[in-house]
Amino acid sequence: MVTSVCADDLLRTRPMLLERLDDAGRLFFLTHLSSHKVREIDHDPRVNVAFVGSNPERYVSISGRGTVTRDEARIHALWNPTYRAWFPGGPDDRDVALLTVYIERVEYWDVPSSRLVRLWGVARALATRQPAEAGEHRAFVLDGDAAD
Repeated sequence: MVTSVCADDLLRTRPMLLERLDDAGRLFFLTHLSSHKVREIDHDPRVNVAFVGSNPERYVSISGRGTVTRDEARIHALWNPTYRAWFPGGPDDRDVALLTVYIERVEYWDVPSSRLVRLWGVARALATRQPAEAGEHRAFVLDGDAAD
């Protein structure tokens, strides 16, 4: 899920398919140049990307800065023929754009996979009057420039 800031400062989230994560700490998505999110990122580049995995349950939240470009070489490199469903004109469609998120902060939670383990944690928290542990949580900030 990718969240951006609307012109009225409310947050807006939508599902998007991650195309690539590179070694420089950037996430790449294909998007429509004519979409609301492009105008929102032009207005305020702050974005959040959230992922949920299962078996065991893992949650990742990535905060960063987004940019939108018509990087034709990278669009062609990321292109998959199934994308014609969204971009009928192919990779050269003038509405295809590249959303790049420059990662600034990453947080993740690794939650015990077994419902029994989680139930035990809730029961223990109620008995001891201590907050339940939600699994392992870590956060870190990337060093260096947020964008090149």
